[in-house]
Amino acid sequence: MKRKLFVFAILALAVMVSQCAKETDEDAINDLIAADTIWFNPNSEVDSTSSDADQDTVVIWWRGQQTHDDPIIDIQIVEDSAWVSFSRGNFGYFYSLARIDTMPWVLWSKNLSETAEVRATFLRTGTEDDEYRGWQLNTISLAYGVSNTVSTVMIDSVRISCLSYPDLLIVDPLNTYYDITDLITFQALEDVTVTLYTNAVDGHAFLHTFILAWPFYIRLPFENMGSGVYEGTWDAQLVAVPRFAIFDVMDHSTIYSPDGPYDFNGWLLPYNIAN
Repeated sequence: MKRKLFVFAILALAVMVSQCAKETDEDAINDLIAADTIWFNPNSEVDSTSSDADQDTVVIWWRGQQTHDDPIIDIQIVEDSAWVSFSRGNFGYFYSLARIDTMPWVLWSKNLSETAEVRATFLRTGTEDDEYRGWQLNTISLAYGVSNTVSTVMIDSVRISCLSYPDLLIVDPLNTYYDITDLITFQALEDVTVTLYTNAVDGHAFLHTFILAWPFYIRLPFENMGSGVYEGTWDAQLVAVPRFAIFDVMDHSTIYSPDGPYDFNGWLLPYNIAN
């Protein structure tokens, strides 16, 4: 009798261990996020270098390679729908190679610390026996990045104007979602006018996009139109690959002063190019 009870206890324990080890819906969504190579890697490293002139100062600036802390992932599941927030810190150095008047070139470096967040929704389109328990990514928001130590510059809204989108205004990046099968889609080489409305009257704004791999980056400085408004025209790429475009603004001293801290706000727009 004791032996039978012992065997029963072992079997019950095995069942309990098996149930505990079984993947949950939250585990499956976390696995999907970890396997994603496009949307859950928000950072500002891909801009490579850019050069600017301000009166008698010429600057070539770039963000160096970044490291990241463990992401904070919040998953809220209701039946066959899931709402996800993904955020993490990005850390590295911001560099300015400057020449003032006819003086020799000098290199300024400063700590780069920022937090980036993106949100998404997932739907269960299959069964629990399918890969990832039937969950699939459904929609993705804009990503939002902001410097940690000093944060005075902010983008209030972004306006996009082109043949495909005559007047598209985005005001709430983390609550603006796009179906991943129906992203904002530009025609190849389409002229896109982008306007940033910010609080940075004396700042600098840029568009950063990339094609496939460094150094094939597009870096577009926006024109300061006054009163915190920046505008630029972007020729959309040729390759039909979904990706982010980064619109960012930085304080003047971030780029043009050795003592100015990294002061940044960026919105990352998910988009595609038409086949």
